[in-house]
Amino acid sequence: MYIYISPMNSTPIAPQSLIEQILQIQHMEHGSLCAIGQGPNGPYYNLNSWENDKNCCRYVRQDKVAAVQQAIEGYHKYQQLTQEYAQQVVERTRAELDIGVKKKPRRKNKSRPKSSWHRRPKSSS
Repeated sequence: MYIYISPMNSTPIAPQSLIEQILQIQHMEHGSLCAIGQGPNGPYYNLNSWENDKNCCRYVRQDKVAAVQQAIEGYHKYQQLTQEYAQQVVERTRAELDIGVKKKPRRKNKSRPKSSWHRRPKSSS
């Protein structure tokens, strides 16, 4: 199974379409697969993840490695789609509320007036 994750700066997908794509994700797992050794039938794997402020390692049987990898990809897809959905909602909200970026006025190319007060260098004593 291959999951295509579109870049964030591409043509935006309709919010409803994003939700529909999220609902299509059937399996998710967070973390990463790490080979921990080599056996007679191939490598042994652990699934490493961070849970409850602790590193959690789970042994993954060889016949489950492909399914766990697809679940990890499903979680990444979920994160990407929800981030994209949230960004669209934020942009729509800002547009509806007319919240723009405050820009600083440009200074004209006049030199700053010299202050009549001058600093004295610190003494070395």
